[in-house]
Amino acid sequence: MQGYFDIHCHILPGIDDGPKTLEETLRMLYIAYEEGIRVIVATPHYASDGQSDSQAKIQAMYNEINAEIEQAGLEISIILGNELLYCTGIIEALDRGDALTIDGTRYILIEFHPDSSYKEIWNGINQCIFGGYIPIVAHVERYQCLIKNPGLVGELIHLGAYIQMNVSSIKGKISDSRMHFCNKILKKGWVHFLGTDAHGAYDRVPQVKSYLKALKKKLGEERIQQLFWENPMTMLENKHL
Repeated sequence: MQGYFDIHCHILPGIDDGPKTLEETLRMLYIAYEEGIRVIVATPHYASDGQSDSQAKIQAMYNEINAEIEQAGLEISIILGNELLYCTGIIEALDRGDALTIDGTRYILIEFHPDSSYKEIWNGINQCIFGGYIPIVAHVERYQCLIKNPGLVGELIHLGAYIQMNVSSIKGKISDSRMHFCNKILKKGWVHFLGTDAHGAYDRVPQVKSYLKALKKKLGEERIQQLFWENPMTMLENKHL
């Protein structure tokens, strides 16, 4: 494998709830590199409430980080996207360029409130598809309606969604319903992308290796390569998986 592809990471400094400083971002990058991560999608939050950082600010931070990476000689790539909080105007925001797809493709990383109903999630996904975008449901393990009824994940996939799971969610206590949910949908092949959803260099860091043993046992090397590299590369080609 060429390395790992982290499709969900809050790594731009001074943007929403990610790292506060450039120094912390650089530390995150070195951690990610040591973990074997070679491509990172920067996914700052986007919401339509006017509280999101402007795309001009995001682009400026992105350019600054790429300059730092080049200067440090670090063999790691960052590409731009957003973690989009679903709202009724999200398609218009994407069409205007106020909200970002992943690296200019039709793929979008979309999240919902954890207590959203299945009807709300289904309708949101359907609107994104109807609008011409390819939705990836962010951190699928957070939605209570899906945890309670894992079969609904299969329905979302049938509708046209892809599924992203936070890699840290495969570990937990015996009583952890999220962990059991993740294991179930992994076994069914209902996960298409893995991400760290990292937010800093000291807490919620971009780690992969500590979860690989459990992943390899459950999925095998070939499936891990598909989730961590082949599927993301197909996404960048703007093709369906």
